[in-house]
Formats: sequence, C-alpha cells, structure tokens
Amino acid sequence: MADRINGFKVSCLGGLDTNRDLLVQGQQYPGSATQLINYEPALTGGYRRVSGYTNSYGTVPGVDSVLGVAVVETLNNNIFACRKPTSGTAYFYRWNTSTSAWVAITTPGTVTMTGVKKVRFMEYHWGSQKLALVDGINPAAVYDGTTYTQITGANTPPTPKYIAAFHNHLFFGGCPTEPYNLYFCSPYTDGDFNPANGAGVINVGFEIVQLKQFRDILYIFGKNDIKQLKGVSVADFVLSEVTTNLGCIVPDSVLELGGSLIFLSADGFRPIAGTANNDDVELQILSKRIQFTVNLIIKDIITEAIDPETISSVVIRNKSQFRFFNPRDTSFGLLGGLREGAQGGFALEYSQLAGLDATCASSNFIGPEEIVIHGDTDGKVHRQELGTSFAGLPILSVYQTPYYYFEDPTVRKNFYSLTTFLRNEGPAEIALSVSYDFDDTVGVYNPANYELTTEGAAAYYNEAVYDAAAVYDGNPSPVKRTTFSGSGFSIAFKYVTNDLNASHTIQGLVLNFAMNDRR
Repeated sequence: MADRINGFKVSCLGGLDTNRDLLVQGQQYPGSATQLINYEPALTGGYRRVSGYTNSYGTVPGVDSVLGVAVVETLNNNIFACRKPTSGTAYFYRWNTSTSAWVAITTPGTVTMTGVKKVRFMEYHWGSQKLALVDGINPAAVYDGTTYTQITGANTPPTPKYIAAFHNHLFFGGCPTEPYNLYFCSPYTDGDFNPANGAGVINVGFEIVQLKQFRDILYIFGKNDIKQLKGVSVADFVLSEVTTNLGCIVPDSVLELGGSLIFLSADGFRPIAGTANNDDVELQILSKRIQFTVNLIIKDIITEAIDPETISSVVIRNKSQFRFFNPRDTSFGLLGGLREGAQGGFALEYSQLAGLDATCASSNFIGPEEIVIHGDTDGKVHRQELGTSFAGLPILSVYQTPYYYFEDPTVRKNFYSLTTFLRNEGPAEIALSVSYDFDDTVGVYNPANYELTTEGAAAYYNEAVYDAAAVYDGNPSPVKRTTFSGSGFSIAFKYVTNDLNASHTIQGLVLNFAMNDRR
C-alpha cells in the first residue's frame, strides 16, 4: 500500500531560541530558529534578511574609532560625530550636506580625547535647540548650532559620563571622581549650578552607570541598583528605590522600545515597564529564549574580555526594533524586534548580528524619514537600512529550523519535498541544506545542498526607480518547491546566503513526508 503523505506547515515566527531542549522546540515552537543570523522579524511576517549599510558620511577626521554620533533634526538636520584628533583639539564635527564633508566645530584648548571611550549626546529644547556632550574626561559641553561652550564654574559636575534632560533640568552622573553624585542645573539654565537658583547635587548611594527619562520619571541605574527620581523641581524632587538586587551592566544598553525601557542586567535583558499602578514597575526578564546566547556576552563583560563602555545599541522606531553591537570580532551582536505572537500579545524576537563594525550608533527622524547611523573602528560613519551590502561586503545570513520529528522521534519517516514561501525584493540565491536525525554523525548521510534561485523577482518602488505606485518585474512572493528523497527520525533545514543580492523574507515552509511503521 502506498504511503500516506502528510503535509507539515510552519509559519516563521518566534525568532532565535537557544534555551529549549530540542524535543520541546521541534514540537511546540516549529517556527522558531536554532540559528538566526542577520535576519529580523519582518513587518510582513517571517524572517527578513537585514538591509545593508553604506558609508554615506565618509571618514571623520582624526585617529582611531569614532567615539560618538548623533542625528539631530532641530539643529539644521545635522549629523554629528566625534573622533580623537590627530593633533590639536578639534574632535567634534558636523556633516555639511552641501559639500558632503565634515566641518570641525571650534572647541576650547582644554579639551582632550585621551582616555575617552565614548562621547554621549543629549538633545533638548528650552526655547532654542541645543545639543549637550559628555565623555567622562572633559567637562560637559553645549552646542547651540553656532557655539560650543563648556559647562564650568562653581558647583558644576567635573567630568560627567552620562546625561539626561528631565523637567527642564540637565542631570549629570558618572563623574570618575564623584561616581555617586547626581548633579542637576537650575531650571532652563544649562550653565547655572547655583543651589540658590534651583540647582543641586544628590548622592544616590551607588556608582551611576546611566540616566534615562521614561514618562515622568528619571531612572538612575547602577550595576546592582536602580532608583527613580520624581518631581519637577528641587522643591519636590523625591528619590526612591526601584530595586537593590539588580542593575545595568552595559550603560548604552538602556533604550526605550515599545512603551518600556529595556536594559542589560547581569542575568539578561529586562524592562522597566509601566503597570496599572503608576507607582510600580515590572522587571521580568525578556531574554529567556536566548539566555544561553546572552550569557556568553555577560560572561565576556564580567571577565573583562569586553569593556561595557565600548558596547553600543540603537533603536529603529519604524520597525519596533533595537540593535546591540558587540565590539569583539569573535562575538555576535543582537537584534530584538517586537512582533505579535500567534496567540496575540507582543513579544521580543531575537536574532544575532554579524559583520557590523559599530563603535557607536544613533537614530532619529529628520522630517518623515528615520535616519539610523553608526561609526566604526576606521573612523567612518555609515547609514544603516540602505543598500544590499555591508559597505560593499557581502551579507551573511543563516536561518536554521528546529528538528521536526512529528510527535515520535523513534519512528522513521520518508521525506519527499519542501515548499518554501518567500517574499523577495530582487533576485535571490539561497543555499538550502537538509540535516537528519538531530545532527547524529553515525550512519546518517545528508544530501548535498540545494539552490533556491528567484531570478527576475519583483523590485519594489522604494528599492528601484520606475513607478512609485507599483511593483514590477516579476513575482514578489515566489514559492519554491524542492524535491528530495530521504528518510530519518527527524529533519531540519538551513537557509544560507552570503552575497550582495537584495533582501528576501522566508515566511513559511510546508514539508511533505510519510510515517513508517514502528519496527
């Protein structure tokens, strides 16, 4: 009697999952991934290979890595960057769109970039637009679009690392000589630290590693503590504890995403999320699915293989996504994106990032367009979400499914075909490999790789110039059927690219198979 052929459908949903046993993952989370590199949760469903980045802003004058970048719409739609000067004190630059060149902003002779690991920025608006800078070595500074001015004088913070704008005050923390002190200026006056005018300093009781406003609260992060400051002026500022048993281990991991603050603690990514009770916060862990992967990063930080000050991250608001850049060549970064689950509700889906050399990053809107940039170790500033390469280099992408065993991993199955549902933004060449029996190497023979080619796939209006109202030149959603003959107790698939082709999305799979009799 002929085998009864079954169809097994998989929707690509759930993201990277490195923390479940293979039996549970293959049966209950078939759309998740055991490997996911340079893919993102697609807005149209499935896993999309990330877009490229281009060296849109040339090379910042100076030596060594880019120390900081900022996208600031209110200061003449400008891109800003900082880099250690070859000589002199010029370290702060703005991008001139007319000449496509960096223009030095005049800085005082007391500035030094020796020992600076990161320059951080804060944009604020008190009647006029300004940009403040801190680096932990020099006094804080303010740029108003014309003049760069250091904040010095009586009662000013000496050399702060971290800055936040909160209720018309600038708050500073992380001064190496005063790591516990939180400074704030008088209302609306960034250079005035006179207590008689409403300025002050608060000893928070721990070493400050980041400051972040969220809604009507200023959060003060330590490595093992978090406090919050409420109020609008020195007359009613109240400092209170959020927690005394966890904190933030990477200063620039603190980001606002999807109505929450997220940060990397010693046990994974956690949120500070508003609850129904405005006096409470939620701190549940967000990275359980990739705990094994996150633990490798945390171990590097704890053992000082990575300096946490050199790790950067950025939010892509249009995609409800954050990207976490690891500076080690041998390590992966992380991408996390919010997506609605199969049962409703939103959750973070993760993948790993590889091939992005990022020492600092920033994003913001200029008009309706979101600009995402990063600086690298060679002094270049790149714009992300552009092109089909990493500054001319191929983009590696890997998606590996869990092992599917169809309820009983001890019964052999015959496999006949795999149908892959794609969404393409141009021609694609994807290598497909098949693996049997949970990677067992004894007596298991896997077939040679297959090639999924979609020549003439559609180009979209935002990827090519033709007709701004239409897709043209082919099918944007090709269905590729791969026939093969094999048998095993379980099966997994891996999709790999390493090329300069346009992005593609793997939306789902259908596997045809037949169950053998138990023997």
